[in-house]
Amino acid sequence: MSAKSLRFVLIANWIFACFFSFTLVTHWDELSPLPVESAVTVTQWDRSKPANELHAQIEQFVMDRAITAGRVSNNFDGNGRTLYVAGSDPVVQQWLHGGYTDFTRSVTTHVRPFADLGAQEPIGSYVVFGDYAKAVELGAFFSTQGMRVNERADRWSLALIDRAVQDQQASVLKMMVLVSVAVAAAGVLLGARAYGVKRLQGFGYGGLLLSDLRRAATYWLAAGALVLTVAAGFLAIYNGLASFGIYLLTALVISCVLAIVAIGTHALALALLMQLRVLAAVKGELPARTASAAAYLLQAVTVVATVVLAERAIETGLDLERRADVSAAYTQLGSTSRIGVGNVKSAVGFTEASSVVGAWLRAEEQANHLVLAGREIVQDAGALRGRDLMYVNENFLHAQPIRLADGTRATTDGPALLIPADLWNHRDEVVRLLPSNLTTVDFKRAETAAGQEVFTYTSEIDGPVAPSEVDKDHSFAKDPIVVFLPSRSGLITVDNLVAFATQGRVLFPNPQTVADAVAADPELRRFVVSATPAAAEAAEERTDALRDFRLALFGVGAGMLVLFVSGIGAVLIHTRRNAQLIFARHVSGWRFITTHRMFLAFEAVVLAVLVGWLPYQAARVNSRLAEYTSRGSSPPFGPVTLGFPEWGAIGGLAVLTVGGVVAALIRAHRRVVRAGASEA
Repeated sequence: MSAKSLRFVLIANWIFACFFSFTLVTHWDELSPLPVESAVTVTQWDRSKPANELHAQIEQFVMDRAITAGRVSNNFDGNGRTLYVAGSDPVVQQWLHGGYTDFTRSVTTHVRPFADLGAQEPIGSYVVFGDYAKAVELGAFFSTQGMRVNERADRWSLALIDRAVQDQQASVLKMMVLVSVAVAAAGVLLGARAYGVKRLQGFGYGGLLLSDLRRAATYWLAAGALVLTVAAGFLAIYNGLASFGIYLLTALVISCVLAIVAIGTHALALALLMQLRVLAAVKGELPARTASAAAYLLQAVTVVATVVLAERAIETGLDLERRADVSAAYTQLGSTSRIGVGNVKSAVGFTEASSVVGAWLRAEEQANHLVLAGREIVQDAGALRGRDLMYVNENFLHAQPIRLADGTRATTDGPALLIPADLWNHRDEVVRLLPSNLTTVDFKRAETAAGQEVFTYTSEIDGPVAPSEVDKDHSFAKDPIVVFLPSRSGLITVDNLVAFATQGRVLFPNPQTVADAVAADPELRRFVVSATPAAAEAAEERTDALRDFRLALFGVGAGMLVLFVSGIGAVLIHTRRNAQLIFARHVSGWRFITTHRMFLAFEAVVLAVLVGWLPYQAARVNSRLAEYTSRGSSPPFGPVTLGFPEWGAIGGLAVLTVGGVVAALIRAHRRVVRAGASEA
């Protein structure tokens, strides 16, 4: 491998390793604090005891068994998460008093005592600051307490690391490996004449390879020291070198893997070169065009892969933008909580629970302490099928105002049916949807303004939905049918109150109301086992969406770096292979564009792919949409439009990649012109 190809590959690998390790460690830190070594995931619990009692028993267990563990809960407050930690390890007190410093700025971890979980549901992820055996022990204890443990995971096991490295990250790493292989092999081919001269001087395969490895090791160490120093300086400013050991180890592993791939490819290519006749190599009778073709093919592959990564980033970004209204709505809820009803093990127990909890809910309703946000999906055939039917009270309408067709706000002076404009002619059918106890109520009927989206306090939905809607957020109901039932009217039955409560559709703006009632009534304490913020589940979903978006952005950044490296490699191979021709054409008065017309033509194709890929995909999806529409079928997806974010991403990708390659070509051309044809 020539000296220039060697330097290029090694320093490119180090730069990529430092950037890629930053994306990996950032992703791992977003999943859970980096000191975590294992985890236990709880998906269900039998509600056989109050949540605060269960949390106290968990804390006592980890103290007795010398386990340091905690529960991670995501917040809507900025990009924060809360770690409720327990254990006898001194680091617990250090974190509780001094705080925990995250590797990434995209997440802020607030550390609180485990007891602060209070009456929240115990479902979620429990992290263990210890080996896998501790996680197994903790999971076994959870199972004895009526909790279903879905997973016990060792963070640094091969299986979990495989899941922690997302598809786009794996794709980028494979692209960089491919670049290292191609440039290393091309360097040997283009250096065939120099190798042939050394073979005439008596050098064998071992001597040539040893000489190359000696230079490679020296430069690899020097380039690594330089790049890591720069990276350390950046991280010192970025996070005060928090978790620097994990970052450094990751960067070293990635760089070593890439270096081994490059050197292994070099050794193999040199072995193949040694099979050719010496005179043929000295005369340059080797397939240098093969090296150029490989460089062009490599760049084409990386272009397509990078564009796909950019498409994924745009999709996740638009999904995050669509969630903005949802996030704002949940943020405004504050501590508004839903209750958990449990400790029901038989039909008799259910009747008793309904009686106790129902009487309490009725009293709280009369006192105007709760929000009723009942929601159903109409199952009947006809115009109403699939529409949202909501049962609400004053507190709901005060927090989520509904506009009438005349532009005024719906009032709360008596029972009312608020019917969307498109269903106004079906208002008699709406009445038939109501429970039997409401059919005789004299409801005031009012037409609501079209195009309203009403926040429903939960992302879950009861009833069938289209396949394309399963994974979407359902916190807002589009033009719902609203049944307003004044709190003090007693129109909603106790059984319906309890049913809505078990669905998380009866909420308390002040969770202290629940805590006081449970503390004062032992019977109620048997059945009301938790009070969990309504925003908790939505916060998890929002955090997942943010994490996907940041991963996609990192993937695009790494993909652009690999694409840029492959482009520079193509420039290096092009100018070294054609150095004499470039110099001769310059002396003969050829212009820059004419001299490099084939290379620039290929870059024009690359530019066309970068600019045309997303519009092509959009047109393809919309043509499929037209097929559904022409058949009269309901399409499983909506139309795709390209707006400013998409075109901005396309333009930025094109400028940074093709523009960078052309700039490198200009610099290489000037170097050849100044130094003569011998410069390569």
